[in-house]
Amino acid sequence: MKYFTIKRTIFLVPSNDCHEEFQKIDKFMIILEKSGIGKLIETKSKNLGRTGYNVYNLVATIIYCFSKFQGSVREIEQLCKFDLRVMYLMEQQEPSHNTIKECINKYILPYAYEIFTMITKTIIDEFNLDISDEYLDGTKIEANANKYQFVWKPTKFHKKLDIQIKDLLVKMGFEYKDKKLITSFELNNILKQYVNKEKIDINNIPNGKGKRRTKSHRNYIQCYKYLIKLLEYEEKERICGESRNSYYKTDKDATAMVLKEDYYSKSGHVFHAGYNIQVMVSSGIITMFGVFQNRSDYHTFIPMNDLFYKYYGNYPKNECADSGYGIYDNYKYMREHNINSYVKFASWSGETSGDNPQLFYTFDDGILCLNTCIGEEISFNNRYHQRNKSGKLYKFTGCNNCNYAYICKKKLKHNDNDYRITELNADYETLKENSRQNLLSPKGIEIRINRSIQVEGTFGQIKQNMRYIRIRRRGLERVRCEIMLMCLGRNIRKIFTLMDKPIIKSKYWEKTDNLKKEMFPFPKQKKKKD
Repeated sequence: MKYFTIKRTIFLVPSNDCHEEFQKIDKFMIILEKSGIGKLIETKSKNLGRTGYNVYNLVATIIYCFSKFQGSVREIEQLCKFDLRVMYLMEQQEPSHNTIKECINKYILPYAYEIFTMITKTIIDEFNLDISDEYLDGTKIEANANKYQFVWKPTKFHKKLDIQIKDLLVKMGFEYKDKKLITSFELNNILKQYVNKEKIDINNIPNGKGKRRTKSHRNYIQCYKYLIKLLEYEEKERICGESRNSYYKTDKDATAMVLKEDYYSKSGHVFHAGYNIQVMVSSGIITMFGVFQNRSDYHTFIPMNDLFYKYYGNYPKNECADSGYGIYDNYKYMREHNINSYVKFASWSGETSGDNPQLFYTFDDGILCLNTCIGEEISFNNRYHQRNKSGKLYKFTGCNNCNYAYICKKKLKHNDNDYRITELNADYETLKENSRQNLLSPKGIEIRINRSIQVEGTFGQIKQNMRYIRIRRRGLERVRCEIMLMCLGRNIRKIFTLMDKPIIKSKYWEKTDNLKKEMFPFPKQKKKKD
C-alpha cells in the first residue's frame, strides 16, 4: 500500500497540555473525596459480591464525561478505551456500556439530590462562593418519546359517558343518586346485581343472525361496553394525574408541551413530549435543579425552594425570577419565609415600556386609582362574579372627568360610564409593590442584570456548548437522574474554569456607587376636548 499505511509503531506520550488537564482532574477527584459521596456509594455497594471495576472511579468518570461530552453510555464506553483523560480516571479499566448503565441506576439514581448537593456544597466552600443571591429559571427539553403517540386527558368524554351510564341504569331499574362521577368499581357491582336479578347466563348470550336477544341481554351488553370504556378513561386520568392533561404512550411521564425549538423540524409551534427543567443558579454554579411535568412555571417555584431548604438547611436570602413566577401564592411564600423578593410580575414589561402602566396603588385605608380616587368596596352580584377567592370588588367613580381614563378604560366594554368596577386583591398589590421597589433599586438592577447573564447563560451552555437538546432516558426518576448529571457536569466545567482565574467573583456585573434608582415612565394626562 502506497499511502494509507502505518510504517512504525508509535507510543503516544501525553503533552504539557495533558499534564495540566490531569492536574485539574486530580483537583476534581479531591473535591469528590471531600464531598463525602464515597460513603453513599459504600452503603449501596456493601454485600453485593465482587465487582469487576472500581465503583468510585467509574462514578467520577461518569460525572466527568457528562461535563466534557454528551454523556451517552456508549460514548463513555468508547472514551474509556481511547481518551487519555478518561483512561487516567479509570486507571485503564474498560467497562462496557451495560456496566456503566448499571452503575448509574444502582449508585447514582437513588441518591441523585444527595450526590448533587454534597458536591455542589464542596465546590462552594472550596472556592468561597457567595450564594445569597439565587436566580431561578426554567426551560423545556424534549423527551425521548414518539411525538405522535400522545394521549389527552378524557375529562370531557368521561362526563358524557357518566350521563349515558346513569340513563342506562334508570332503564335497568337502578337509581344512582350520587352527583359524583360513577366509578368502575361501583358500576361493576351494579352489573353483578343486575345479572343475578335477571338471571342472565353471560356465557350463553344469543349471538348471530336470526337469534333474538331479550331486553335484559341488550342492557347487559351495553352496560358492559360502558364499563370497559370507563376503565379506559379512569386509567388515562390516573396516568395524567391532577396536575397535567396529557401523556405519551412511549414515556408516560412526559407531557405535551410547545417547545422553543423542535428536535425534528426546528420549529416551535406544535406539541411535543417534554419535561420542564428548573434550575437555581448563584455565582455561576447550579445550586438546585428540578424536573417537573408542568407546562408553565407558576407552580414550580415553591417546590424548588422547598428542595433548596431541604438540602441546604435555609432559604435563599434574595431570589430573582422572571414574570413567569409572579403569582400571589409565590409572593406569599417568599414573605412567609423571609425571602427578599426580586420576582417580576405579569405587567412588568408593560410598566417598563409605559404601554401598560400601574393603575392602582395600595395604602393603609384602601386602594387608590391614578386619579387619586379611593375605591369603594362593593359586593359581588350576578353581573360580576368572583374570579379569585382572595379578590374583592372595588368601584372607582369620576371617570368622565379623569385625564387618565384613556389608559384605564381602553379595554373595557362599557367605557362611557362614569365609573370603573374591577376585582383586586389588596394584599397581592402590596406584595407586587414591594417586589417592584426592590427591582427598581440599585440592588435590584444589579440582580436583574446578573440573572440574565447567569441563569440564561447556564441554559445556553447546556444546550449549545454541551449539545444537550434532547433527553435520552425515559421515566421521571431516570430523567431526573440524567438532568442531575448534566447540571453537575455543568458545575464541573465551571470549576475547571475557576481553577485558571486568580480572582473569583460571585457577581458577573457589580453596581457602581453612583447608580441611582430606576423609575418607570409615569402616564401623561390627556385632557378631554370640550
